[in-house]
Amino acid sequence: MCLQKRYPAKLPTASVIICFHNEEFNALFRTLSSVGNLTPHYILEEIILVDDMSDFDDLKEKLDHHLEIFRGKIKVIRNKKREGLVRSRLIGASRASGDVLVFLDSHCEVNTAWLQPLLHAIAKDSKMVVCPLIDVIDYMTLEYQSSPVVRGAFNWHLDFKWDSVYSYEMDGPEGPTRPIRSPAMAGGIFAINRHYFNEIGQYDKGMDLWGAENLELSLRIWMCGGQLFIIPCSRVGHISKQRFSNQPELVKAMTYNNLRLVHVWLDEYKEQFFLQQPGLKSVAYGNISERVELRKRLGCKSFQWYLDNVFPELETSKGSL
Repeated sequence: MCLQKRYPAKLPTASVIICFHNEEFNALFRTLSSVGNLTPHYILEEIILVDDMSDFDDLKEKLDHHLEIFRGKIKVIRNKKREGLVRSRLIGASRASGDVLVFLDSHCEVNTAWLQPLLHAIAKDSKMVVCPLIDVIDYMTLEYQSSPVVRGAFNWHLDFKWDSVYSYEMDGPEGPTRPIRSPAMAGGIFAINRHYFNEIGQYDKGMDLWGAENLELSLRIWMCGGQLFIIPCSRVGHISKQRFSNQPELVKAMTYNNLRLVHVWLDEYKEQFFLQQPGLKSVAYGNISERVELRKRLGCKSFQWYLDNVFPELETSKGSL
């Protein structure tokens, strides 16, 4: 059904932003090549590549040499110090000139007609933020495996997880190609109108490295007047890397970022989070006054509204971990 869909000739243009730190060369180049080969040039404004202080040799001159084939379409930014994913994406976004920002992880492979469905949805509603269906590329064999239609969710630990979609959501004339309301995004791959991204406060610059920025943005989109959807006709393969949960630096950043989210967005429901992890109640999370002020300025709804209207299943899981 997706192959039969037709999209308008005039679509918004996209700036594709890819940030990396010590990415494996072939994985990064596979990402770039798939974007270059499978994206119509009239909608691809540019690819913005942000190197977050990599120290692998082949990500320097060798990469620059290989990027010659994208000349005219690619901007390379090399950070002078390690910024982490959140700030690197903000650096990339600040240099973008396309109508839509498309954030991509650095170990992906986009599929045929991946971008048109995302841009078409945003063209119809500039406050709609959209994600492709994420297929799995096996970490060891690099085999591409298609995924079922799922939506993004999370638990009271704020762990992101994929959740099954109710069959009634695929009823109607569009069937399984119908956009799916998603309570949360995985965060690695999504598209957002550039002006809307700025209007709703981009990312929380106070967050470190990576982790929780996807849930913070998801809550902000829903609670502050936007919508978040998964578009089944857009598919992007993603290498599922093993998470390095034994790295103290990353664990610390994840905790810090989660606490910033909890104290800005969860209202009285932050107690549910602390019930799961009581030891975090007294842990520092930096200054959040700017984000609290942003929430007021945007006139955002309560977390109770989010539970009632977007993700009622979370409240029913209150007692469970």
